[in-house]
Amino acid sequence: MLDIRQLVVLAEIARTGSYTAAAASLGYTQPAVSYQMRRLQQTVGAPLVTRAGRGVRLTQTGQALARHAETIFSALRAADQDIASQVARGGGLVRMVSFQSGCVSLLPATVGRLRDHHPDVHITVTQAEPVQARELIRSGAADLGLLCNWANEDVPEGEEVMMRVPLMTDRRCVVMREDHPFADRSEIGLAELAGHDWVMERFRDRFEAACTNLGFEPRISATVDDSHTVLALVGAGLGISLMNEMALRSHLCDGLVYRPLLDWPLRRTYALLWPDMVAVPAVAAVLAEIRRAARLAQGQIATASGPGC
Repeated sequence: MLDIRQLVVLAEIARTGSYTAAAASLGYTQPAVSYQMRRLQQTVGAPLVTRAGRGVRLTQTGQALARHAETIFSALRAADQDIASQVARGGGLVRMVSFQSGCVSLLPATVGRLRDHHPDVHITVTQAEPVQARELIRSGAADLGLLCNWANEDVPEGEEVMMRVPLMTDRRCVVMREDHPFADRSEIGLAELAGHDWVMERFRDRFEAACTNLGFEPRISATVDDSHTVLALVGAGLGISLMNEMALRSHLCDGLVYRPLLDWPLRRTYALLWPDMVAVPAVAAVLAEIRRAARLAQGQIATASGPGC
């Protein structure tokens, strides 16, 4: 019979690409990892790894077993969460992780509905960028996540074995003062903004690459990750910015307008969880309310004229 501890070692080797890295991640010695792998290969009766430079890679049999291991881990996490949530606070406790716009736009409506219609279900929320959120879900540190990526991107590595629930899409928009020369435009091309100052977040690689492809380097006047601060600085005249409609529907203040950015892919917002988590009643209730909140938000975006509040 397969040993769960040996499957954990195999999965970590698959993730890290070496015995040394797997040992460090799991808090084992390297000889202990080697021993567990020898025992597992004896049980299976076939090689599971092969040398690849300074590391290792899984054989076809190893890859198949690693996929089964993830399914087993998912079922164990679901069972653990179901029992833990029943014990915690007399009902269901769901640990959520979400990117910033999701926290601001979708979770308040979700929390309100849970309070009114599922009073025994409680959530905790951690704000994190998609890369970190994905790892928290993968490791079992979070039960359900709100993540986003661009419509022209492939499924991120590590999500192939998880459950992705599409929620909504929104556009990337230029945010500016209402007295800006482009404020009366219906859409704006990035190339037209080459001579402007920008208030931008730290994670702006795609934006900077797009500017480079258009032949200019953006003048960054401020680097800020908090949306309210970005808008305050734009309102003060420090520069213009780019934000997505989801955040702008919640944040935009007087004196500012936003216009869609031409030739930019839609952003997709989706829920991410292990498939077995859907069988946990508390998680299923939270997911249903998030989907409802997303439908409402998508409808508001579709009917919005653009300027916001």
